[in-house]
Amino acid sequence: MGLLPLEFSECYTDSPYFRDNIHTHEAELERTSQAIKQLIKESKTLLQAAKNLSKAQRSFCQLLQDFKFECIGSTMTDDEIEIESSFKEFGRLIGSIEDERDRMLENAMSHISLMENFRKTQLGVAKEEKKKFEKQTEKFCTSLDTYLKLSAKKQNEKLQEADAQLDMEKRHFHESSLQYVFKLQEVQERKKFEFVETLLGFMYAWLTFYHQGHEVAREFRSYGQDLQLRLQNTRERFESTRTEAEHLMRKMQEKPIEQGPNKMYTKQGYLFVQEKRPIGYAWVKHYCMYQKENKIFTMIPYTQTQGKLTSSTETIILKSCVRRMSDSIDKRFCFDIMANDKATTITLQALSEDDRKAWLEAMDGREPIYQVPGTPSSTEENLLNDIGFTFIKRCIQSIETRGIEEQGLYRVVGVNSKVKKLTELCLDRRKADKIDLDEYEIKTITSALKNYFRGLPEPLLTFKLHQEFINAAKQESRTLRINDIHRLVHQLPESNFEMLDMLIGHLLNVANHSKKNLMSMPNLGVVFGPTLMRPAEETVAAIMDIKFQNIIVEILISNHEQIFKTAPEGQELSYRGTRALPVASPREVAKNAQFPTPAVPPPAAAPPAPPPASAKPQKASRPVGMYSPTPTPAPRSPTRTNSTNKSADKSTENSSAAYSNSHSSSSESLISRSSNDTQSSQSSPQLTRLQGANQNQNCQPSSRPESLPAQNQTAAIPAPLAR
Repeated sequence: MGLLPLEFSECYTDSPYFRDNIHTHEAELERTSQAIKQLIKESKTLLQAAKNLSKAQRSFCQLLQDFKFECIGSTMTDDEIEIESSFKEFGRLIGSIEDERDRMLENAMSHISLMENFRKTQLGVAKEEKKKFEKQTEKFCTSLDTYLKLSAKKQNEKLQEADAQLDMEKRHFHESSLQYVFKLQEVQERKKFEFVETLLGFMYAWLTFYHQGHEVAREFRSYGQDLQLRLQNTRERFESTRTEAEHLMRKMQEKPIEQGPNKMYTKQGYLFVQEKRPIGYAWVKHYCMYQKENKIFTMIPYTQTQGKLTSSTETIILKSCVRRMSDSIDKRFCFDIMANDKATTITLQALSEDDRKAWLEAMDGREPIYQVPGTPSSTEENLLNDIGFTFIKRCIQSIETRGIEEQGLYRVVGVNSKVKKLTELCLDRRKADKIDLDEYEIKTITSALKNYFRGLPEPLLTFKLHQEFINAAKQESRTLRINDIHRLVHQLPESNFEMLDMLIGHLLNVANHSKKNLMSMPNLGVVFGPTLMRPAEETVAAIMDIKFQNIIVEILISNHEQIFKTAPEGQELSYRGTRALPVASPREVAKNAQFPTPAVPPPAAAPPAPPPASAKPQKASRPVGMYSPTPTPAPRSPTRTNSTNKSADKSTENSSAAYSNSHSSSSESLISRSSNDTQSSQSSPQLTRLQGANQNQNCQPSSRPESLPAQNQTAAIPAPLAR
């Protein structure tokens, strides 16, 4: 089990569990610092003590074997596993050349200085931030105690001055807490590649200056190159993760959310509980948590300056909550609660008037109820419509025609104003046809494509399946990952599936030109991981899973044919193998409204029924295309089962209409539809996506009928079916 993420929202709640988690991170950093210090010491011993080289080398090897560090999160990626195991591999290689050494290492002090610099600049800065955090914690708690001890009978001017002083200390405390949490997690993530990369350079120097170590160096070279690639991938993921974490930290600074990630409690925070003493009363600080569903109120005695989580927890079932009148008690911000099983009243003091109102609201007290901010709107426009498909399709055509070999494709961003203008014009139905993409730079088009997916109200891989995709990427073997992702992709909505199929096919084409555009599959995963996936709620834990989003995109690209063109294991390929064939699309409804589809006669049977009066006669040799009024039966797919083929032979009234685009082989089956008439809906099985794809390969799109203007294609769409 790795280290738990430190949520920025917990800096405002400052719960005991948050403090305990911080102590765990501090202990890990201290252990890492001591291990690095010992490693540096042994390295210098190797360089300076030639007579004791063998002994020092054995000690160094053993130290590498025992060196470990914990990563944030419960699961590590393959790259992180290899990085962690690299220390053992380094020790094995050094042990294998121990008997073959001829001379001492030279020019290795630069690598040692880099390791020392890492320990001083990274771990040392974290310790300085710790001192600031502890100092601000002590100042805030002292100010809070003094503030709460003020009598309500004091003059308003003094009370206002005390309020201002406390607000200032509280703000400084929160800023110090946020900075410390950010630095802790930054160092934990940075050590995975920066320190190991420095040590990797030291290993190269070690092998270079051994005259008889060339064979071992040749064996190590392939491993080192693979490790260097993994370190580079980890570094790129770190940069993306760090940017997202910093953005979330800034967001929390601008609009603090005191409710932590623990959603099982309606309200939680610090309260002072009035306890009876032999002489008078005392106010004891507690961390309190309340569950509104079952009215369970929990109190934990805790003070941040002590930092010890005790087991003396008191839990009651809330009966009532009443605001305490100011003239009935000397303290401010007080309210009383009663338990079901106790006749006594417990008096609590909140931290401020707003805090008391929040507690009263959570406990159904007498204070007014305020609406919880941050509720997302449920009336977002879905941009996965025909104009969105057309926009992405045009972008892909332009990129693959003009800029498929441009270096840094999708990584180099365009000018923001040009990108925004292009996106707005292309998504405007009135202006989209007038835009010529050849007038724009490739980097502007690629940025517009990425912004389109980032601007969707729901990501392309959906919020619902987000965690399932992440869990699939965390599987132990690559085969299990591919199978799970294959199954989940076929659970996507139809429009999401088609858009993803088109995009991934294009990215596969981009990756095939990686020798010139330098955009390999891992690089494309870094770019499109956060673009195609995002969680419903931004947390540090979710940011730490960005590396798995990148892996998902890599798997989709490298296994495009298997994932999108075959059924998941153990399922029949009936509409992507998981769902029944949906109702006709708006495009088909509009087309059939103008050109009703006549019944197709079975082979070797009675003469075909005459077409309806509204259908135009057509030539027998005319292929079926997007706008062809009379589609022909689709050929049998080799992937269908025997029972499906038999059922298809019995009913010949199924027809399919699909259109194909010639911009690239990866997007030829962008949209494949199947439509059934009223008779086939009772007896005919559903056609597979593969049948539509096979039919597209054998057909060419026909010309648009004159009686169907472009602007009226969707005029006959019924309201319930319109997207």
